[in-house]
Amino acid sequence: MISYYKRTIRDKKIKEVSTLSGGAWISAINPSDEEITELVKTHSLDEFNVRGGLDDFELPRIEEEDGVHYIYVNIMPAKFEHELSTLLIILTPDNLITISRIEPRFFKKIMEGTEKLITTQKLKSLITMLSLVNREFEKVTRRIIKSVRGERNIVQSLEEKHVTDLLQYEDVLNTFVTSYHYMNLVYERMTRQLDFFEDDKDLIEDLIIEGTQGADMCRSSLRTISNIRNYILVLSSNRLNKILKVLTIFTVFISIPAAISGLYGMNVALPFQDNPFTFAYVFGFLLLVWLSVWLYFKRSNIL
Repeated sequence: MISYYKRTIRDKKIKEVSTLSGGAWISAINPSDEEITELVKTHSLDEFNVRGGLDDFELPRIEEEDGVHYIYVNIMPAKFEHELSTLLIILTPDNLITISRIEPRFFKKIMEGTEKLITTQKLKSLITMLSLVNREFEKVTRRIIKSVRGERNIVQSLEEKHVTDLLQYEDVLNTFVTSYHYMNLVYERMTRQLDFFEDDKDLIEDLIIEGTQGADMCRSSLRTISNIRNYILVLSSNRLNKILKVLTIFTVFISIPAAISGLYGMNVALPFQDNPFTFAYVFGFLLLVWLSVWLYFKRSNIL
């Protein structure tokens, strides 16, 4: 679906318009093949680059073809499921175009007017969108870090569900680190390829700093998860060793009377088999053997 929006400096709120004009923002959400063909033809775009905006596996990057800039960024889906989506922002000589498979979360803020987007100022609109993308990443990053710290505080009583959550957090944070890294490269290339005002360049520098801080937070949390995982492995190994030790000792204590009782169960002549106190003698001997084994284990720090 393709929609047209416009807002000038004098307008109080962004408006959806029915016809295309200069200084408009063209939003294409999951466009059909016919709509893509129309966009390519109307704005003289590169079709391969345009279709890249619908690929969820595109890495953040910036391309330039015939005076048109294609800026790929990662965005959060409406319902975050540990996977990122792609938003393509295209700067043409007349308009700003966004293409994505799903609607980015921050579009709603722009439509409601909580975030100011002046469509007639393309570069400022670009910076506004990139800043909103950064905020979404930072919000989710902080939420994950808070959850990881909570798991760390109860590490001794972690259940299987918590361990699964930690593995999912680890996967997400690794994805975020990659995204932060490539987004910073995009910001740096933007300052060289686009004619920003000095104030706008300062805003881009702020985005780079935010991206670096976000990546550092992700790496710190990844180290915490790694430490928790190592602790869980050591704890599980110790518990398994204790269980095996108990089972081994139990086997030793059971095998001794089993061997002696099996010997006296044989259908052959045995010493004291006609003595009425034979059971007491055998049982006393077993107690003596058990006591000797127990003392040996005790002195060897096995028990």
